[in-house]
Amino acid sequence: MTDYYIGIDSGGTKTEIILTDGRGQILSKALTCGCNPLDVGTETTRETLLSGLKALQIPEEGRVSALYAGIAGANHVDLNMEETLETMYPGIKAQIDDDRRMVLSGTLGHVDGCGMICGTGSSLSIIVEGCPIRQVGGLGYLVDTGGSGYELGQAGLKYAFRYLDGRGEYTVLAKAIEDILGVGLWEGLGKIYEGGRAFIASLAHTVFEGADSGDEVCQKILDESSYRLSELTFAAERHFDGTFPVVMSGGIFRQYPDYARMVCARASARAHMIQAQVPPVYGALVEAMWQRGVKADDDVRRRFMENYENCVSTECRAVRRYAG
Repeated sequence: MTDYYIGIDSGGTKTEIILTDGRGQILSKALTCGCNPLDVGTETTRETLLSGLKALQIPEEGRVSALYAGIAGANHVDLNMEETLETMYPGIKAQIDDDRRMVLSGTLGHVDGCGMICGTGSSLSIIVEGCPIRQVGGLGYLVDTGGSGYELGQAGLKYAFRYLDGRGEYTVLAKAIEDILGVGLWEGLGKIYEGGRAFIASLAHTVFEGADSGDEVCQKILDESSYRLSELTFAAERHFDGTFPVVMSGGIFRQYPDYARMVCARASARAHMIQAQVPPVYGALVEAMWQRGVKADDDVRRRFMENYENCVSTECRAVRRYAG
């Protein structure tokens, strides 16, 4: 019987679920909304994950042997899904974790070092002897998302409103955001709040585009935000002797390499900054295979990446109910 493996990557914006065989061949892929439990609550997180898993098309000649889920914020709650997963996939080895471990393992395997994420949210994870021992930042959008897409979008909104109400200097951000809303900023305030964290994070591109056009406000935002990300590496220094790798992953780093270079330029001199070349969900598959003693070698990685971009996703419809 063929063994299959499931990897799950979930952040503030999307949840990606992929089924592969032991060779790294992608057999099925599901995509749904993000399910960080600090954003949406534990019940909605469970419902979203189960919806995505049920959408996978699993060949009858095999069995799901292992599953690893890297879910932003999962280290702060108990999702209590083990029995449910055992019922769905008898004999499975399943681990529901946060997103700290898989960023590093997807690029470098099981080594000591750090994984830095910058997408909707941001954080840095410190891995020693294969175990995440400390997370720096990443405390949710109400507390700490320094340098993230959400913080960039939020800063863009703040400076746009400050300009319009006479408290701040001119910035192209006001018109750029109004063009997205289709109405004036004041009239669009309800839409902004309705869209919440994900919508605000989606406005980050206006800051990058404004900076490219020479807007001083946008350049100031990027300067301050890149510093907040780079300082995470200094907090990691005391956990390592000498240099240590920091794998940089997430949608913001991937879409805006100049921003990643700004972070690298300010990072600790002991931090060896590495741009991830694989999606975080691949790290989840590495961890799933590891649970069964299977090492994802170069051939597995190559085969996975060959068909990842062209793999057709099953779009899942998930009800998003915000906590509180």
